[in-house]
Amino acid sequence: MNFKNLFLPAIISTMVLLSACGNRELKKDAAKIGDAMCRNIEVMSKMKAANIDDSATLKKLRLQSTQLQNEMMVMYQDFNKKYGDKTKDQKFIKEFNSELRKSMLECPYLSKTDREIFERELKE
Repeated sequence: MNFKNLFLPAIISTMVLLSACGNRELKKDAAKIGDAMCRNIEVMSKMKAANIDDSATLKKLRLQSTQLQNEMMVMYQDFNKKYGDKTKDQKFIKEFNSELRKSMLECPYLSKTDREIFERELKE
């Protein structure tokens, strides 16, 4: 077999391998963001359920919420730096949103309505 016959399959194999690595990385990043979003939902749920007279608990929950919001802001900034112009590509955004929804479906604090919407959107 000559070089030309091996070149194209080698290129295709390399592209598939690299795209699979990128996909794993995107799944990992979406899971990280989804986890932070889930923790934020948990804190918000606890705030709703908290006794308004329990100022110490409410203060602690507000602090946690602020910390999570800052954490998510940093994650999104890192995400935008990492993926750059890809974040403007509709195919990339669709793939990311799909991975994020899958991650969010694992969140036990997700409302029934949001869970149904995410499940429906994943089927589309």
